[in-house]
Amino acid sequence: MTPSTIENTEAVNPDGELRQGLFEAQAARIVELQAEIASRQEEVDELKARILDSHPVGTYQAGNLKVQVKPGARRINAGTFEKAYPATKYPGAYQLRPRPLSQLEKLLSADAVADYAVSGKPTVVVS
Repeated sequence: MTPSTIENTEAVNPDGELRQGLFEAQAARIVELQAEIASRQEEVDELKARILDSHPVGTYQAGNLKVQVKPGARRINAGTFEKAYPATKYPGAYQLRPRPLSQLEKLLSADAVADYAVSGKPTVVVS
């Protein structure tokens, strides 16, 4: 079929119009729900901030709920650590791992790393 035949067929095809209408409704609902989620997440963040301001690290009973206030995750400041403990002097303090896939494809070629690449779950983004 040529593009003009496809366009004409879709214009008179009620199923195509129904599918397009459903698709548009789904996209609109996703945007609506994302806005609601953002609003509710903002409220959750505010409530958590109030709890952090009023309670030190520990576990608390709140009716039949348990509330845990946990300390922040600890991690190394790589820049300052590398200056104080360079890899050449302290190789045991470092680990070697492959570069990100996009960098390896540029370095070696997409075909060379194709057998080692894995894909995550497909996603939908509505903007």
